[in-house]
Amino acid sequence: MKYLIGNFKMNKTFFEVESYIEALSYLIEQNANKLSNIKIGIAPSFDSTHLSYIHSNRNFLFGLQNIYHELNGAYTGEVSLNVAIAADIDFILIGHSERRSLFNETNELINKKISHLEKTRITPILCIGESLEEFENNQTFTVLENQIKSALKNIEDHKNLIISYEPVYCIGNGIIPEASHIKKVVDFIHSLLHDETPILYGGSVSLNNIDILEQVDNLSGYLVGGASLNAAKFIELALRIK
Repeated sequence: MKYLIGNFKMNKTFFEVESYIEALSYLIEQNANKLSNIKIGIAPSFDSTHLSYIHSNRNFLFGLQNIYHELNGAYTGEVSLNVAIAADIDFILIGHSERRSLFNETNELINKKISHLEKTRITPILCIGESLEEFENNQTFTVLENQIKSALKNIEDHKNLIISYEPVYCIGNGIIPEASHIKKVVDFIHSLLHDETPILYGGSVSLNNIDILEQVDNLSGYLVGGASLNAAKFIELALRIK
């Protein structure tokens, strides 16, 4: 089974997401045979969360882009896991590079969030990746190991976990690493976890480079940003995944 997950980031209004879902549902249904081995998911902004509850019989996964590490309290502007559970959310992105760089999320905080999800059926998608400076200084594997071990501290069961490798220097600029580099990273992550945790690649995934990325035979799919914002093109991307 492979995954294609779309992160809308801070794009689309509630009404636009509602229309998108209608189109996505129809396109998945029309291509059901060709997409039988792919789980397609979207993570719109928080204002669309209740659409997950409304579309409980959906043919796609519905996720959130972030969650707070406490269930309730005086945390103005944060999103409670109780909301995600009530809305029947399937997955939550944890530790995206933009959360780390723009909102100062640490590995320790990310660990709290993943621990928070342990007793639920909601899948955490842990985002990891090195900066350009770290890549150029040959620190990729040291950085990734630290991110993974810190985020998964005291978490032994990885059955409900997905990891997305997103080199920070490739996000949103059309650049992707060489396929051989991605394969080495995926093999390295598997060696750390000693299990079959699905590992996705994220960072400028598009129709222009999906065939190159498909050469990485140990990947379990992709986490995409801009390429997910048009439902028809998103499904076209899914149809290119083997």
